[in-house]
Amino acid sequence: MVNDEGLLEKSFGNKLNNIEYHDRVGGYCIIFDQNGRVAIIRTATGYFLLGGGLDNNETHEECITRECVEEAGLLVSVNHFVCKADKFHWSDTLNYYMHGIGFFYLADIVENLGNPKEKDHELVWLTKDEACKCLFLEHQSWALERAWVVHNHMIQKERNCKQNP
Repeated sequence: MVNDEGLLEKSFGNKLNNIEYHDRVGGYCIIFDQNGRVAIIRTATGYFLLGGGLDNNETHEECITRECVEEAGLLVSVNHFVCKADKFHWSDTLNYYMHGIGFFYLADIVENLGNPKEKDHELVWLTKDEACKCLFLEHQSWALERAWVVHNHMIQKERNCKQNP
């Protein structure tokens, strides 16, 4: 759904009455390789998009840049906003009810720095369909579907510009 500001966004989960939810705003990136595979992080909990919660006064872009270095040892360039999605849910990891508010961007790898700081995180490359099926959080799957459309539109637009200068 497009909100009043023209922002593509969608909510997931059921907000339970009389429950206090902790808002957690995060920045996440979707990186496609030249074969159309997407960068995903695998942890003991499941599969996730690269990114996480904002620290202090970070921007979405600063958060994504920091998280990509920590989780995957990747220096990235955040280049295109895709959508916003949120999810109301219980977090077994954090042990409280959470309202995860994600801002999702397309990004490119600038450099592989190696040796991620978070040793329990593994970078894997999956097809879009594989990733959508195994992502732990449904709002991340939805955002990936949106990013796929935007990514392919941008590729087609670039091809058209090269063919018709």
